[in-house]
Amino acid sequence: MDERAEVLKRLKEAVDIFTNNERSYLLIPEIRTNFGYALRGAKTTEDVAAIPGRLTVAFNRVIYCLPPAFGASDHIARVIITAMKHEEEKRSAINLKYYEEIVRNLPQDDTYIFDRKQEPEESRKMEHHTMNFMVEMAYKKFGKIPQYIVDLGDLGKEPTIYVIDKDPVIVAEKSLKLLNFLSP
Repeated sequence: MDERAEVLKRLKEAVDIFTNNERSYLLIPEIRTNFGYALRGAKTTEDVAAIPGRLTVAFNRVIYCLPPAFGASDHIARVIITAMKHEEEKRSAINLKYYEEIVRNLPQDDTYIFDRKQEPEESRKMEHHTMNFMVEMAYKKFGKIPQYIVDLGDLGKEPTIYVIDKDPVIVAEKSLKLLNFLSP
């Protein structure tokens, strides 16, 4: 199986693990969830597979309409590609709903809290740049790509939690473990 087919297969496996959890709907933000996995050496959004249309919720179930495809999400692709510039094995990421109870329980030595007010005005004016800036700032603070990046949001920008790792199944499993911090 070639690498592109393997990436698509592995991402679908991870998405199915995530969606088959009956409480996973609690992790989906209003902006919905992007879940991506990149080819080795990815340089462009076309090198990153994601779910077309994102993961969404219907009747307290996480659903998706189409299987993973390359180039399906510019948003999560920029997070992954920027992470890979520093750690090429960090090829997968997901964005999840922000909960204070989750953020309080994340490991402080592996979680970057991103305040969009830190982003310089000239950077903010650039279209499709904030995610790159956020990941770059996380790397500058830790000297590595942390497992978790918390985007505190801003006016009109929903706060979210990013989980980043080398493999989408690991990302799905780490994401689902965050449910332990929420009341049943």
